[in-house]
Amino acid sequence: MINKKYKILCAGGAGFIGSNLTDKLLELGHDVTVVDDFSTGSYSNLENATKSKNFRSIKLDISSKNAETDLVEICQGIDYIFHLAAIPRTQYCVENPVACNQANVTGTINLLEAARKNKVKKVILSASCAAYGPGHDDEEVVETASINLGTPYAAQKYMQELYTKLYTDLYSLPSVILRYFNVYGTKRQAEAGTYPNVIAAFNKAKKTDGKIYVTGTGEQSRDMVHVYDVVDANIAAMESEIGNGEVFNVGTGSAVTVNEVAKYFDCPIEYIPARPGEAFRLCANITKINSLLKWKAKIPFSEGINIYLSQLN
Repeated sequence: MINKKYKILCAGGAGFIGSNLTDKLLELGHDVTVVDDFSTGSYSNLENATKSKNFRSIKLDISSKNAETDLVEICQGIDYIFHLAAIPRTQYCVENPVACNQANVTGTINLLEAARKNKVKKVILSASCAAYGPGHDDEEVVETASINLGTPYAAQKYMQELYTKLYTDLYSLPSVILRYFNVYGTKRQAEAGTYPNVIAAFNKAKKTDGKIYVTGTGEQSRDMVHVYDVVDANIAAMESEIGNGEVFNVGTGSAVTVNEVAKYFDCPIEYIPARPGEAFRLCANITKINSLLKWKAKIPFSEGINIYLSQLN
């Protein structure tokens, strides 16, 4: 455990995962700067953080024309950077690949440049299991599994990884890459917009239509990992001596079907066509992160989904 107080930047820190991470870092006594354009993140997510004298937020689109210059200045004196900024919606990226590439890839390069020029101690990248894509139905996916980029979102998130690793190898910028599986867990999950994630989408549909919509057969399954566990994985990555661009799966090691998730919402289900390019089953092999970062998810889905539902009530 690091006892020293550090200056930390969270790009995308007003989002679902980023705001929970921000709260935890402040609780641990660190100074935290959140940089976010608030397009998908929310000021309300930072309500707790704003009570801390060690917190500040800056509204900035890290992919914009002058963002690199701004980020170089913002990152002066920063020790660690958590990069969570992205447009995290698969279908939205399918329909808007150019705009999403600008946000997800160009923004990453701008942030890495600022980190390099300021010689930060480490960048921790929030990557995605979407890079694995279809074709892993019969296995727990290891970090060395084949990459199958079935959507623009998957390609863009994988490009974030490639650039992060490049900056580590070429410029000696320390980094760790965390491939999240399906993160869920608190009422901060965004329901706004056209494409919220599955749990937020179910809650939104139940409130507006009195029923939920399940794509395909509903037997597709995902490794659902609670956001509190994901926060702990990020902190473990920061505190670790590892900084060589190592990739770690962040999941529970078990999968839950969409139909199983749907049952918790206790309302009618309408089945709609499956989305193209998405995997039928994705489940993490977590041996590596258990071994090297000493991290393991603590919250089973049955407990985590009830945490989420209780916060809604």
